[in-house]
Amino acid sequence: MPPGKTLLNKAMQLTPEDKLILASVKIHPTNEELETLNSLIPQIQNWDYLAQNIVDRGIGPLFFRKLPQLSNQELVPADVRTKLQQAYYRTLSRGMVLYEAFRKIAEAFNAKDIQVIALKGIYLAENLYKDIALRQFSDIDLLVKEEDGLKCLVILQELGYTSHESNVSDFGGALSEIIHYPAMVCNDVSVEIHIKLHRKTERYNLALADLWNNALPIVIHKSPVYTFAFNDLLIYLCIHLDKHFRVGHIQFTCFNDITNLLDSNSESIDWHYFIESCEKYNCTDVVFKYLILCNINFNAPLPPAIMTTYSSLLTEEDQSLFEKYLVGYTGARNNITSHIINLNQLNTFSARFSYFAEALFPPKSFMIEKYNIQHPSLFLFYYPYRYYIGLKGFVYILRNRKSKE
Repeated sequence: MPPGKTLLNKAMQLTPEDKLILASVKIHPTNEELETLNSLIPQIQNWDYLAQNIVDRGIGPLFFRKLPQLSNQELVPADVRTKLQQAYYRTLSRGMVLYEAFRKIAEAFNAKDIQVIALKGIYLAENLYKDIALRQFSDIDLLVKEEDGLKCLVILQELGYTSHESNVSDFGGALSEIIHYPAMVCNDVSVEIHIKLHRKTERYNLALADLWNNALPIVIHKSPVYTFAFNDLLIYLCIHLDKHFRVGHIQFTCFNDITNLLDSNSESIDWHYFIESCEKYNCTDVVFKYLILCNINFNAPLPPAIMTTYSSLLTEEDQSLFEKYLVGYTGARNNITSHIINLNQLNTFSARFSYFAEALFPPKSFMIEKYNIQHPSLFLFYYPYRYYIGLKGFVYILRNRKSKE
């Protein structure tokens, strides 16, 4: 279990605005949940904050669609309604562009007999939310078999896509194995071709062979592709969320997806089989921490026995960090925490030493891009600046830990 104080009957200190944002997430709320949402509207004091934050969290369209079901909808200011409506149609418009691009890509891959698993938004917006205006996503993520990865890049190039490779993203020695290729972009549509789901140094192991064997055929925007089986999908969403939750830049759509996946399948989940899947992939602690978090904050349905068994996995520190993300926190402004996490993932002294050395003395190409150096010949002078920023980040972590003691 993760270190820290467990979250036992902790009363969350949230404003009515934040409570309304959390209460708006479900696609199919119960009458009781609608009444909770309805009762929060008269309590809102800062509509500007609400309008900005609910849209930034990707929840604005979900609240907008519920307004006709709320008797207090007239209390929502006209300018806020307009912002919510704009978010809804902006998401719809973007989704239409992405789905048309996806159709052409899927057709090209199918013509070459390349199997594709549609990841995250491109699958969920159509098949879980049933309205592509309700689920924000900005790019297309596809999983293919490793032997097909380079073939897919060639096909994308033939369709007009170009690579947006970054030296900065290729940092980390043993951690720089390819999970997904650099994004390919065409007409403001970004596509990421994944050949793995996580680094081999992670403590969990989503066995790709099993996930492909379990994958189910599905039609998305008239294109035949594959999707994960339910257990694998829910596990993958939690694993993906964990990667961002630990280091910042969280996407609230991850929470929205997990909550609605649980809510839409609450009567059919075989929890015994799901637990076996988690144990097989060595990810029980990670997955159930986020399931508990979604239950506490979004009322995602979980059986009492699950809550009793796994509630201790969610700590007060986790909940506090979640609440910071809710109000706009994007993570620490230094990379020290990420480096510590990466070092802990490496299994041998030689791998850790190699990573540490590269962190101290990254290559010239990395330095130029990372610090936007206009005169490449001066890159050596930026190493002291790098160490200064790193020292500041280390001091920040020490002070933060001391304040929690």
